Amino acid sequence: MTLSNLIEEKYNTALKNKDLLFYETTKVNKNVDGVEFEITYAPPLAKKPESDIDPTIEEKKKIKVNPFLPPHPALYVQDIGEEHSVILNKFCIVPRHIIVITKEFKSQSQPLFPGDLLAAWKCMMTAFGTTPALAFYNCGPFSGASQPHKHLQIIPLEGSNPQPPIKALFNQIPERKAGQIYLLNQLPFVHVIIPLDRNFIDSSTDDEELSGYLSQMFFGLLDAMFHQLRKHATPDREISYNFIMSDQFMMLIPRSRELATLSQENLQISINSLGFAGMLLVKTPEELAALENHNDLMQVLKDVGYAWNANADFEDAMEQ
Repeated sequence: MTLSNLIEEKYNTALKNKDLLFYETTKVNKNVDGVEFEITYAPPLAKKPESDIDPTIEEKKKIKVNPFLPPHPALYVQDIGEEHSVILNKFCIVPRHIIVITKEFKSQSQPLFPGDLLAAWKCMMTAFGTTPALAFYNCGPFSGASQPHKHLQIIPLEGSNPQPPIKALFNQIPERKAGQIYLLNQLPFVHVIIPLDRNFIDSSTDDEELSGYLSQMFFGLLDAMFHQLRKHATPDREISYNFIMSDQFMMLIPRSRELATLSQENLQISINSLGFAGMLLVKTPEELAALENHNDLMQVLKDVGYAWNANADFEDAMEQ
């Protein structure tokens, strides 16, 4: 059975047996600087189950529970290589949302290693049949990560234009070359992005060769991110970052904080990697209205990233 068929079968069974929960959502689009932001409104996520247990004790229990070690049998799909497993996301707003986890505990503050990237790429290319997918990794305490156990997430991209909204800016890079690192003029926050060489990837038949290539791209991008961060900011805390990988590019964005402030009333939302892909999640009517009425969603992202320093020399591109 193919991975795609196995995921579909496990998802349908888990949903029927209520081992996972799927939440209906409403989507609103808002165009900002050529990026068609997708705002997903999921009110059920705002509801917290009530408990008669002392909340302090309950919180302590939550800290000790690792849902990935071991994963729930109803959510487990299959192993990917010797170090990773694929599981279903228990709380999903996108059907068939999967998670690639390490079999042993590894910290979510670690960078992605060759095996992580290889497992993610293989899943991304096969998990949903011919439907394109997006992989993302929230690294560190200010990245929007919900679990300390190392995990990448992968979602199918549906709709008439199945690509992350940020790809509209990627498409505008003139004469872009695979392996070269670029900066996007429209983004007011520190970031780096690199096109992938699909000809090389698709012709590769060796896992070691492919993982080596993916890690070369990732660590080159990570080094470039720190270079840009040193130019434009003086971080005063542990560095967190968001990682996005489509079938065409990788992107990294360093994070200064997890929560973005949306209004003068200090309304805040958590933003993870999907926010920088152009896909924002809100849980209350107030949050939805605040984003819909916001003058510039790019500024919302800048609020949780690091702003470009106008006095720093801007580099259009750097050779890897």
